Parts: sequence; C-alpha cells; structure tokens
Amino acid sequence: MNELLLKLLEQTPVIIVLSISLFSLWKKANQDHKEHKEELKEAKNLHAEELKVLNIYIRERDAETLEALQQVSATVENISILINSKFN
Repeated sequence: MNELLLKLLEQTPVIIVLSISLFSLWKKANQDHKEHKEELKEAKNLHAEELKVLNIYIRERDAETLEALQQVSATVENISILINSKFN
C-alpha cells in the first residue's frame, strides 16, 4: 500500500501538468468554437443582407418588365383596333 502511495506521489507532477494541459486545450477548443459560431453568424447576416438587396433589384426589374408588357399590350390593342376599323 505504501509503495502504491509513493508511486502515486511520484506521478503527481505529471498528473498536474497533464491536467493543466487538458484544461488549456479544452478552453482553446471552446474559444475556437465560439469564434466559429460568430463567423457563421456574421456570414449568415451578410448573406441575408445580400438577399434583401437582390430581392429589391428583382422586384424593380419585374415592375419595369410588367410596365413594358402593359405598354406593348396597349399598343397591340390599338393597332388591332386600327386594322379592324380600316377593314370594316
């Protein structure tokens, strides 16, 4: 029993150093994980902003296209009326 205690006491500095090393690694891993989560959050926010800008752009182009189509439709209708009035 005494021999076991002596061997354990001899290994105490090693156990302490390993414990401190493990704690340091664990702390760094937690910090890296938090930094990674923050980076992902920033990227997600940036992506959302870019999607908003793109959505606004697309809506503006859709409105312009719709207006142009309405003008073309009105013009074709007027031409159709003119053609029908000439032949009737």
